[in-house]
Amino acid sequence: MPRIELFEGSQKIADIGLPEKKFSTGSTGYWVTQKIEINGKRYQCQFQMVEIGSKQQKKE
Repeated sequence: MPRIELFEGSQKIADIGLPEKKFSTGSTGYWVTQKIEINGKRYQCQFQMVEIGSKQQKKE
């Protein structure tokens, strides 16, 4: 599982794992939504990685 680390300056503020996802378009990749805190404020964030060319072509 890929991981994303978020930093504010040199301080790590989040370490987030991205689970695999098959998107409704047919593409594959990774996606997560998570709440994080920065300077006492809460934020909701989303991360998405889509494999280029992973969508299967429709057969005619």
